[in-house]
Amino acid sequence: MVDIVSTLPSRQPTLRVMPMPSEVNPQGDVFGGWIMAQADVAGAIPAMHRARGRVTTVAVNSFLFKQPVSVGDVVSFFAEVV
Repeated sequence: MVDIVSTLPSRQPTLRVMPMPSEVNPQGDVFGGWIMAQADVAGAIPAMHRARGRVTTVAVNSFLFKQPVSVGDVVSFFAEVV
């Protein structure tokens, strides 16, 4: 059994969302594109604070989906400006 508390990051997520039934594919899993869009929003939040204005995503190198996301799961996104 995994101790979930020890696997959580020590900082707060930038964005937490819960997918709804309209975000699932025919197999019942949440669309990868929806997850990618939420990651883009999460990344924009600290960038907008740093820029004090509008920002845009120029490129994404890759996404690695390790397990399916289901309706009702709470998905946390962590972001920082480096």
